[in-house]
Amino acid sequence: MQARAAHPSRNKFCLLLSALGLLSCSLTAHAGLLVGHLTDKNTQSVANAVLFATPLDTPVPAKKAGDTSIVAQENYAFSPFLTVVRSGSLIRFPNKDNHEHHLKSFSPAKTFELRVNSKKEEPAPILFDKAGEVALVCHFHDWMRGFIYVVDTPYFAKTDASGSAVINNLPAGKYEVKAWAPNMLGEPLTQTVQVASDGPSNIKFQFNFVPKAPPAPRNLSKGTATFGYD
Repeated sequence: MQARAAHPSRNKFCLLLSALGLLSCSLTAHAGLLVGHLTDKNTQSVANAVLFATPLDTPVPAKKAGDTSIVAQENYAFSPFLTVVRSGSLIRFPNKDNHEHHLKSFSPAKTFELRVNSKKEEPAPILFDKAGEVALVCHFHDWMRGFIYVVDTPYFAKTDASGSAVINNLPAGKYEVKAWAPNMLGEPLTQTVQVASDGPSNIKFQFNFVPKAPPAPRNLSKGTATFGYD
């Protein structure tokens, strides 16, 4: 049976998003596109937030073994500030700075402590197998903050500077869509959306707070004292 061609309007929309660098479109037949826009309580766009969708009328696709992401310590900041992974993923924590880091998380989704010396071999990756927020700090550099958000679905995206997030190649159907931002209290915001097989399905979320901006990277010289508050 011959595959059905993607709808012309979907082609145009994907080309536009590709030109803006938001995604690389794969025009799979019967695949939907979810476009989200997230704002704060003042209706300003929210970057570094998470949009994720869980199918309600079809099974969640099986996990892929061996998925690995990287959260580096670079210029005395976590890079990236926010990392989104599916449960069962591994994360590496390479240190690209001149000084040692001592990473900690007290979050219920993943509690761990990891000492990372830039002059020694990189420590083994850590498995993140429980959904939820993981807040990262460095015991040696108090200003360092970062987040990992673990989801139980392969359909997720992170918002860009315009507050937009695009989840591509969603099978048509009904989804529970959630939005989360760092330093958020309580559960993620939730809506139910019917994703069409052709063309974009749009959704908007507004948080009731203003998320904090990520800590700025720092260029510290080799001899600079790095302990305590700065």
